[in-house]
Amino acid sequence: MRPSIRWFIVAFVAAAACKGTEPFVPVATTVTVTPGTISFTAVGAAQTLAATVLDQRDNAMPNATVTWSTNNPSVATVGGTGIVTSTGNGSAQITATSGLATGHANVDVAQVSSALLKWNGDGQTGSVGTALPTALTAKLIDGYGSPIAGVAVTWMTITGSLSTPGGTITVRDQYSNLVAGAAVAFAVDSGGGSVTGANPTTNGSGIATVGSWTVGTGNNTLIATVSGTGPVKFHATGVVPGAPKQLIVTAGNGQTGLIGYALNVPPAVEVVDSEGFPVPNKLVTFAVTGGGGSVTGDTMTTGTSGIATVGSWTVQLGANTLGASIPDAGVTNNPLSFTATGAAPDYDISIRPLTTMSPSRRAVFDSAAAHWERLIYGDVPDIPVNIPGDTLKKYCTGRTTPTLNETIDDIVIYAILDSIDGPGKVLGRAGPCYIRSSGFQPVIGVMFFDTADVASFPFDVVVTHEMGHVIGFGTIWGGRFLNLVVGPTTQGGTDPHFVGPQALAAFDRIGGTGYTAGAKVPVENCCTPGGGSNDAHWREAVFGDELMTSFLGATGVPKPLSVLTVASMGDEGYQVNYAGADAFSLTFAALRAQAGGGQAVPLVDDILRLPIGVVDARGRFVQWVMPR
Repeated sequence: MRPSIRWFIVAFVAAAACKGTEPFVPVATTVTVTPGTISFTAVGAAQTLAATVLDQRDNAMPNATVTWSTNNPSVATVGGTGIVTSTGNGSAQITATSGLATGHANVDVAQVSSALLKWNGDGQTGSVGTALPTALTAKLIDGYGSPIAGVAVTWMTITGSLSTPGGTITVRDQYSNLVAGAAVAFAVDSGGGSVTGANPTTNGSGIATVGSWTVGTGNNTLIATVSGTGPVKFHATGVVPGAPKQLIVTAGNGQTGLIGYALNVPPAVEVVDSEGFPVPNKLVTFAVTGGGGSVTGDTMTTGTSGIATVGSWTVQLGANTLGASIPDAGVTNNPLSFTATGAAPDYDISIRPLTTMSPSRRAVFDSAAAHWERLIYGDVPDIPVNIPGDTLKKYCTGRTTPTLNETIDDIVIYAILDSIDGPGKVLGRAGPCYIRSSGFQPVIGVMFFDTADVASFPFDVVVTHEMGHVIGFGTIWGGRFLNLVVGPTTQGGTDPHFVGPQALAAFDRIGGTGYTAGAKVPVENCCTPGGGSNDAHWREAVFGDELMTSFLGATGVPKPLSVLTVASMGDEGYQVNYAGADAFSLTFAALRAQAGGGQAVPLVDDILRLPIGVVDARGRFVQWVMPR
C-alpha cells in the first residue's frame, strides 16, 4: 500500500476517534498475497493464491472482501477466489484489492515440452522417385494440448505412450502440453529415397512440416527427432508406376474469364497408371479446340506428381474449349477437354466531379477507373435509385449535390478536390456511401482529395488507391458486412488477417508460402498516425510497396496493384481478372525508407468513416450501418 494512502486512512480513523463517541471501525490498510511468486511450465495449469487483509492496527480482517485482477490475461487469468490459470508464455502480475489497499503476486509462464506427435502423412504409398502427395508433419505439444510457439524448448522425460491409433506419436511435458517452437530433424532411414526441407521449425500450432519426401522402391522409413528424444518413424511404400492409363482434370475447368486475358487458373492435367499412381515424365500437349483463344506453354512434361499445367489460356467471347493429350494409345480421356466462357468487360465506374478540376486531373480519375475496370470485369446488379440531393449532401458528399434519380450500373463515385487539413497530412479520404443489400458491393461512393497535396505526391497513385476503398477494399471487409478479417484491432486483436480463400491462394502465389510471422494474409495493425489505417490495408511491414498498403511509397517508386488485391476483390463477390494485375512478389522486408530516395508517406486516416446506407435490389432504403 502507498504510504500516502495508509497515512490518510490512519489519520481519518484517528480523527474520528478524537470525538470519543464513535466505535473503532476497521479499515483495510494492507493486503498480502501468498505465495508472492508463481511459476508455471505448462499452459492450462492452475494454482490458488491466498490474500491476507490487515486493518490500521495490523489485525487480520478475515471477512474482508477481496477482488482479484490480472494485468496480462494473455499470460494468466485469475478467478474470484484467487485461482490463477496460465494462458501463455510471459509474465503477469495478479492484484488482490480490498478497499483502497492492494497486494500483488508475480506469475511467470515458461512452457516446457513433453511429447512429439507424428501428426500426418504416415503410411502412404507413392511412385518411386516421386514426392509423396501428403505432406509429413510432426507436432510438439504440452500436456494440456497447447502448442509452445517461438520458445527454445528444454526437453524433459517423456511420459505416457509414444504411439496411438491413427498414426500419431506424442511427446509431452510433465503436464502433457503440446509443444511448438522446437526444431524437428527428418532423415531418411531406409528405402533409398530423399528428403527436402529436413530441418523445419514448429509453427505457432506446434506443427513442423517436412519439405517433401521422395520415396524409393519398397519399404521406406523417415525418422523425425527432437532434441534428445527417441526417434519418431514415418513409413511409406514406393512402387514403380506403370504405363499411363488415364488423364484426369486437376485444375482450371469450367472457368469464366475476361476476353483477351489469361484465365485466373491455368488448366492442369494428371497422368495416372492403372493403379492410380502418378506417371512422371510424360509429354502433354495442350491445344485450343474451340473459341479462337490461345495458349502459352502448350507442351509440358508431367512432374513427379504426374501433373502438367499449361502456361496460360487466353479466351475469346463465348464458349471456348482446350484439349490436353499424350501420345500413348489405350489411355482413357485422351484427349481430355477443358471448357471456359469468355466474357466482355461489364463493370462500369462512373466518375461524377463535384468541384472544378482541370482536364489533366479528370484524366487521372478516368485512368484509375479504367484500371479497376480491367481487374473487376463482371457486371453486378443494377440498382434504380432516387436519392434527393440534400440526402446525398448530408450523408455522402458534404456539399451541394444533384438529386440522383437513375439506374446505377455499376457504381457512381463523386470526386471532390478541396481543402482538408493543409499540406502533408491527410492526402485523401474515400469510401462507399450506399451498398447493395445482397453481396454488399458499393453502389455510390465519394472521394475527397486535399488541394494542398495534389501537386506534392503522385496523384494517380493516391486516386487509384482511394478508388479501391470506394469499391470495397478495406471498407466492406468487416464483421458488419463480409466478415473477411479475423482478429481486427478494433476488437483487441494484434494480428488481423484476411481470410478470403482467393486471397489466401494468391498470397502463396506471390511468395507467401514462407510467411511465418503470423497468420496469412496480414492486414495493417500499427504505425500510421492515429491507427486510422488499421484493419483496412495490407500490412506495410510485409507488403512494402504494394498499392493497397497503408503507406505511399517514396517518389519514383512504383506501387503495383498485385494479384493479391485483385483476388481479395474476388472474395468480395466480384468477377475478377488476375492477369490484369501488376507484377509483384514478397520479400518480407519491413521497409519504411523505400528505394529511390525519400521516406514512405503514411496515408493518414484515409478511410472515410461515414454511415453506409443499404439499399435493396429495387433501390429501396433498408438501413444505415456504421462501417465499424
